[in-house]
Amino acid sequence: MNPVKLKEGVYWVGEIDWELRNFHGYSTQRGSTYNAYLILDEKITLIDTVRSYLSDKMMKRLSSLIDPSHIHYIVSNHVEMDHSGSLPLLMKIAKNATIITSPHGQKGLQAHYKKNDWNFKVVKSGETVSLGRKNIRFVLTPLIHWPDNMVSYLEEDRILFSNDAFGQHIASSERFDDEYPLDIIVDEAEKYYANIVLPYSSQVQKAMDAVAPLTMDMIAPGHGIVWRSHGKTIVEE
Repeated sequence: MNPVKLKEGVYWVGEIDWELRNFHGYSTQRGSTYNAYLILDEKITLIDTVRSYLSDKMMKRLSSLIDPSHIHYIVSNHVEMDHSGSLPLLMKIAKNATIITSPHGQKGLQAHYKKNDWNFKVVKSGETVSLGRKNIRFVLTPLIHWPDNMVSYLEEDRILFSNDAFGQHIASSERFDDEYPLDIIVDEAEKYYANIVLPYSSQVQKAMDAVAPLTMDMIAPGHGIVWRSHGKTIVEE
């Protein structure tokens, strides 16, 4: 499967896990998708990665668009291995890349990977980083469902890279919510929320209040289908 264009200069480069049947102890009969997103700008930026055993396929998608060694920023919205598992490989290839993450994100990545030579840029909630023509704003969303969680908002394209929020476990060659049965997407999103996020409902409300002022054309989660036509539906759900 080739990279999928979200908007001009923005691509999905993740990987589909057709065989996944269990995630954090609950059943995932439809598999899952580990989403990573590439932004082509003066400073080439990758948002999140995939599990380590799927890294080769992600690298092939990246290589079809760019030389991965030219990646300038890698945004780590979340430390868990389904989001960060390919970081060690990427940092060997993109040796000068800087990892953008939250304060707890830096601590978590350093604790897990034991890499003191990685370059980090730690961001605060509301901070913006320029990629050249485009800008990313970061909003920290702690305890949804780990202390390190944050979301990233591409201002010019109005895309919210929402991490675990609004995600679903669906393995599909379709990438968008208007290409796949909406009732299944919503059902899987509700199942994901109930199993992963529900215990942190008070933090979810704080996060929703923080992102509410943002105008969103798309919501691009860490797992599953990208919301481009029914974003209002899932936010209201």
